[in-house]
Amino acid sequence: MDDIILVGAGGHAKSIIDSIEKNNCYRILGFTDIMHVDKYRGYPYLGNDDILNKYFEKGVKYAFITLGFLGGASNIRTLLYEKLKNIGYKLPVIIDPSAIIASDVKIGEGSFIGKGCIVNSAAHVEEMCIINTGAVIEHDNEIGSYSHISVNSTLCGNVTVGSYTFIGANATIIQGKNIGSKSIIGAGSIILRDIFPAEKVYGVVS
Repeated sequence: MDDIILVGAGGHAKSIIDSIEKNNCYRILGFTDIMHVDKYRGYPYLGNDDILNKYFEKGVKYAFITLGFLGGASNIRTLLYEKLKNIGYKLPVIIDPSAIIASDVKIGEGSFIGKGCIVNSAAHVEEMCIINTGAVIEHDNEIGSYSHISVNSTLCGNVTVGSYTFIGANATIIQGKNIGSKSIIGAGSIILRDIFPAEKVYGVVS
């Protein structure tokens, strides 16, 4: 079993740990973070991100970014991804065993598919996405890199989501809509029209 380092501590990291343990796919060495954190499920704090080179040189080849949506600071995930790739780490796809993934779905590296998610036929999830608990990604969806689809959101068929987009919990996107890059869809929203890049919307949007 290959070793893996988790980059970033917090609630999202706990969800990913549970999925890794259930899949029995990697041996978790511990966390890095900018500040010291307590052990979780026995996994220790390894140090800040400066130690990543040392562990790679020791033979650890896998890492996973376990920071969730960070609002205006979301580029931190991008910077960490670039750092890990420059060192040489591989970022796997982590899929909780309770998720249902169609056989022809494409998922980019470093993405996480959480508990109870459905990703249906011909969907494409690009790299570094978070598809969170209970989200439904219907057929022929295109989810851009670094996007976060929150808990129990539903994206109907043929929806296109641009990169760095956040879709809040329980939001519904009607079929065939285009959601622009870096947009934010508020929790519980119903989206009946296309959303412009960097647009922030909530409620029934028509």
